[in-house]
Amino acid sequence: MPGIARRVVLAVALALPALPRRARAASPLPGPVTLILPYAAGGRIDEVIGLLAAEAARRLGQPIRVENKPGRRGVRAIAGLVAAPPDGRLIALLPAAAIRTALLENLPFDAARDTTPIIGLAGSAFGCIAKAGRFPGGWAGFLAEARERPGALSYGSAGQNSNGHLTMARLLLREGVQAVHVPFRGATHGVNALLAGDIDLMAGPAVIGEAVTAGEAVWMHVWTAQRLARWPDAPTLRELGYRLVVTAPFGIVGPPGMAGGIVATLHDAFLTALRSDAVRALMLRFDMAEDHRDSAAYAAFLAESTRMEEMLIGRLGLLP
Repeated sequence: MPGIARRVVLAVALALPALPRRARAASPLPGPVTLILPYAAGGRIDEVIGLLAAEAARRLGQPIRVENKPGRRGVRAIAGLVAAPPDGRLIALLPAAAIRTALLENLPFDAARDTTPIIGLAGSAFGCIAKAGRFPGGWAGFLAEARERPGALSYGSAGQNSNGHLTMARLLLREGVQAVHVPFRGATHGVNALLAGDIDLMAGPAVIGEAVTAGEAVWMHVWTAQRLARWPDAPTLRELGYRLVVTAPFGIVGPPGMAGGIVATLHDAFLTALRSDAVRALMLRFDMAEDHRDSAAYAAFLAESTRMEEMLIGRLGLLP
């Protein structure tokens, strides 16, 4: 078996012979599919996409190999996709961060134009926490102290220009308060700094909520449309008066110029997988919510996301 970065979903390959001949012959794809995953092996998204690929392969009648190719927030993975043959044998997971990175680095890449959108899948939950007891008044308490002590408070995120960073910057800009941004190399380092008292808030993916579960931190707010099932007491931004929902949406794209029949086949296979009991249960455990879009709707979403990202980072003065 190859290394982790080029692994085959073995369970899929073993399961395929049990599929009916008609199911195996129905696929217009010329052979096995490689799904590029722009994250390192071993994380939550890696586990979800591995299971999703296994379930989709059963419907597709072809093995799906997941190839981990981390780097540059997804841009590296997508760059290798753009020039690939549009036969459906090479596809990639597109994280929203790739759109932002391309804009920030002034790269000649447009997600809606330079790929074939196949399916929008889901979004990961985000939010902001404080050390337990630090702000008895919650988010309002933080804002009150920030107004009394301009620039004295700080918030961490899982990296410069991450969802956590830009969403907090947007909230603070709206409130007219200042706080120092402290980027970390991952959410875990930020949570450790928060609990040590080195920063006042930590914004990031819902995994930071494990500190809440442990009784060491409290949610200031979550950024989903509805409250999270695991933390029903955490208010949403909407409940606090902000017309804002922020997740980390992701979907699957292929090279430009893919035929409609191939796109439909892949879409249907991944939609079936997305709605399988196993995938739904795993996504719920990892605080991910289904956000299905078909090819046309996903293309429109990517175009609108690019426009909104450009507007946001321009407003924050981050455009090159």
